[in-house]
Amino acid sequence: MSSEAFRSMLPKGLWIWEGKVERRCEHCGERLIPRPNVPHQRYCSKAGCQEARRNRWRKRKLGTDKDYRDNQYDAQKRWRESHPDYWKGYRASHPGYVERNRTLQRERNHRRRGGLIAKRYESSDGNPMRSGYYRMIVAGGEGIAKSDEYLVKLDILPSTYPRDTSFLPDCKQIT
Repeated sequence: MSSEAFRSMLPKGLWIWEGKVERRCEHCGERLIPRPNVPHQRYCSKAGCQEARRNRWRKRKLGTDKDYRDNQYDAQKRWRESHPDYWKGYRASHPGYVERNRTLQRERNHRRRGGLIAKRYESSDGNPMRSGYYRMIVAGGEGIAKSDEYLVKLDILPSTYPRDTSFLPDCKQIT
């Protein structure tokens, strides 16, 4: 059998050089000679390539193994609970990260909502009053009996709510 015929039988990406099988690293693309005990080796020994190999394995494992995924989630949750101020410190020491994140968040908000995001208090005067049920009593009524007490429901309307209701024929349409 000729050497050309033998090479054509090799899987894609394999070469024979000085009697040894070679292939290309899947991460950096450089040639590598697989170790004899790892015949299907696809990554060279460089640190970046080994990191890429581990990341690929981890990603595949997270997608296929529910127990592994649950264990990773629990471990990360425990770490976050034991390091509650980590992100605060990271943001304080990496202002470039903070600015980039803000820019990207503004872009995401703009794509989703046309530039508007929710605000904690809609009213312009900073009134923190919320919609809900309230007890209403007469101010200065010092009596013992609470005969003049009412339970009312207040719905706080945003400042963008239409104030001119003359165009509405019935008040039920605005509540």
